[in-house]
Amino acid sequence: MSLNYYEYIDSQNWQEVRKLALQRSGRKCQICGAGNDLDVHHNSYDNLGNERDHLEDLVVLCSDHHQLYHDSLAEVQRLADQRLEERLLGALLQQNPAFIKSLSDLPPDIFTSNLRREVFNYLCYRANQEKAIDSVIIAGYLAQSKVLEAEEAEKLLNNWVSSCPNLQNAESYAKELYDLYLRRQIQQLPAKITRLNRNYQRPVIELINTIQASIQVIANKSDTNQLIHISDIIIQTFQNIEERYQGITLSGIPCGFYELDAMTSGFQHSDLIIVAGRPSMGKSAFCLDIASNIASSYKLPVCIFSLEMSKEQVVSRLLSAEAKIESRYLRTGRISNSQWEPLSRAIGILTQLPIYIDDRPNLSVAKIQSKARQVMLEHESLLGLIVIDYIQLLTGDNDENRARELAKITRSLKGLAKELNVPVIVLSQLNRSVESRTNKRPMLSDLKESGSIEEDADLVIMLYRDEYYSSDSPDQGIAEVILAKHRNDPTGTIKLLFDTQFACFKNLKF
Repeated sequence: MSLNYYEYIDSQNWQEVRKLALQRSGRKCQICGAGNDLDVHHNSYDNLGNERDHLEDLVVLCSDHHQLYHDSLAEVQRLADQRLEERLLGALLQQNPAFIKSLSDLPPDIFTSNLRREVFNYLCYRANQEKAIDSVIIAGYLAQSKVLEAEEAEKLLNNWVSSCPNLQNAESYAKELYDLYLRRQIQQLPAKITRLNRNYQRPVIELINTIQASIQVIANKSDTNQLIHISDIIIQTFQNIEERYQGITLSGIPCGFYELDAMTSGFQHSDLIIVAGRPSMGKSAFCLDIASNIASSYKLPVCIFSLEMSKEQVVSRLLSAEAKIESRYLRTGRISNSQWEPLSRAIGILTQLPIYIDDRPNLSVAKIQSKARQVMLEHESLLGLIVIDYIQLLTGDNDENRARELAKITRSLKGLAKELNVPVIVLSQLNRSVESRTNKRPMLSDLKESGSIEEDADLVIMLYRDEYYSSDSPDQGIAEVILAKHRNDPTGTIKLLFDTQFACFKNLKF
């Protein structure tokens, strides 16, 4: 018979496989000799996924995989240091509660035995309660918990104490153990990936996102729990304050428009920024200018997800703004002799910029997240900005209620900004109700389809050009950038020059 492993893994056939495997092994693990070990380790066979002609053939495959299981287990054990764990606990048994409390954020899994984890957890508990700590107290707890006999526990703890005569090494012990813990996490990734990949019903993009998220979790952990003395933090904090006072740096990423940077202190990491306006207000041009400024001035990678324009149209706009050649000439190829040089120069400049463009239709937040992570991996976890044009074209979960679906999308976008720690600019349309008012300057209530856009956004920027509605407007060539919402900061309006010929924005004041 021909069986697909995935089809019977949870069925009665699996019981038959286990039975045959146990019979063939003499009910003992052929690797480690433990009784019923094939039964104990049967989860390790879940990673198999090939068709076999007979169940007996699968048993052989199980045995081969069992060897891999033990090899993997040995590798995990290699990434542990029992003596170092005992020395750290011995040091903590001699430290004051304040020091132990400073290490209480360390995961208990830095210790590779239940006993040592139990001792560490109880030490942290007593430290947080500001209670006394010594070997006798901890031994009493272990005895009361029936982990060890009191005399045996006290002897073991005293051995740990004597193994660490130098208490100043405790911090370095903790760091070394934390590094080993992260390496064990990395070692377990292949098995986790194989288990996830076993589910054929799961979309591939979702699988990739889960894998990337697992890697990102480990990467984030590698930057945490570093013990830094307050004096070092104060010095750095004072330097940051001084630099901002002198106008040297901003707390966020400057967008290149001076007055806007002054109001926002730059685009903050993890912020969701909505750029809204009626058609022909220059939303796309505004965001492309910002993307180009960040990529060129700070060499930070920028991801542009264009659901409305093709990638060729996006590049054509960037070339038009950089070369100062009208886009219609680029579209038709009617380039004069004098324009070839600036066009070549613009191509050379843009080619060197870390700008990545994705123009696929029906993009979801999950796909955007996957692509952004890919760029971060290629650039040593650096990412300056994500631009999405525009939110109403994003694909959700096909909820019949569009407002509810859009609310889920905006929450996901905010989560994306927070998880990747990068500002995310999302373009949005406005309702037509703007056109029926005498004063056509947009308001928050004009955001199309869902109030969740306003609710989830950290910054809402609305664009308005009076010349679009009035040919005799005194503000010819002027665009108003209205900060309609600015979480925890003031709102207001600044003005920029808008060059309609090249569809680009410039600072009004120099």
